[in-house]
Amino acid sequence: MTTSTPASREIPSLDANDAETFFRDYYATEQPVIFRGVTHADGGAEEVCRALCDKIAVDASVTERLLWYDVRQEMIDDVCTTPPVVTESMNPDTAFLRDNCVRVWFNSGGHTTPWHYDGHSLHVFNLQLKGKKRWTIVAPETPLPNMPFSKTCLFEENSLKGKRVYEFDLCEGDMVFLPRYWFHHVHSVGELNVNVNWVLMPKQQPAATKIAARESEILWLLDKTRFAMPSGVKWMLDNFAGAGEPALKTLTKDVSVGRGISRVAKEVIRSPMVILAIPTLIRKAKTVMKGKKILSGLLQTSQAAQKAA
Repeated sequence: MTTSTPASREIPSLDANDAETFFRDYYATEQPVIFRGVTHADGGAEEVCRALCDKIAVDASVTERLLWYDVRQEMIDDVCTTPPVVTESMNPDTAFLRDNCVRVWFNSGGHTTPWHYDGHSLHVFNLQLKGKKRWTIVAPETPLPNMPFSKTCLFEENSLKGKRVYEFDLCEGDMVFLPRYWFHHVHSVGELNVNVNWVLMPKQQPAATKIAARESEILWLLDKTRFAMPSGVKWMLDNFAGAGEPALKTLTKDVSVGRGISRVAKEVIRSPMVILAIPTLIRKAKTVMKGKKILSGLLQTSQAAQKAA
């Protein structure tokens, strides 16, 4: 939800076969764009959901995340066609890639993803395979206030005055290219939503924005103090963007000691504001619990059906 919302800009659209324009005008400059009607999946939302869950239930390589599943590209190859711009982007010569480079999301109508930006410096191609979602995105050069050392925003209700904003609906078969560090808030409109995301970290330096600087400074701090960090943080650094140290060095090589210390001060001074964010944290916890319940229910149904077969 937002307050004091100015007229948002109309997000540009592009033919998914126009790779030259995409890489020149959007990928290289880290600007969002929509590809309309790029691919489809046969059958209704429940049928597609069941087919994907059946695959997830028996594939040991799948990793369950907070609200989605990380899967291999091959898992979705017979469900939908990968758009050409995605295939060209997933080039190990130009991007750091994960083994499980595809995310599969299942959401019910009314689900709302709280304001945040994605970690690991990831570009995301988000395909609305089934259903419909309403997006609001904000550019990283006009950032929203974040919780200290977090990618989650302090508030769910934010004034967007003075921000560079796009609002749009992503309908069945549409795909949005969301560059790294763009804030987003997503509301599920369709009764059942199935989304496929392809994620990658470009090997090029990120566009110079406030959030890009913030992320590189926080990563520098974590890397320099990893000896004192819990095992989960160490694992994250070792596997950052699927590459670990090479990806970290790409983002942190220009960070000085002065910038790192300054970042600590900037984050710590914001700490008292977390008290004001308690309602946001409660809503986020409820969203996560609801999402996990949906994921668990779908997977358990597929596992039970396969055992009975």
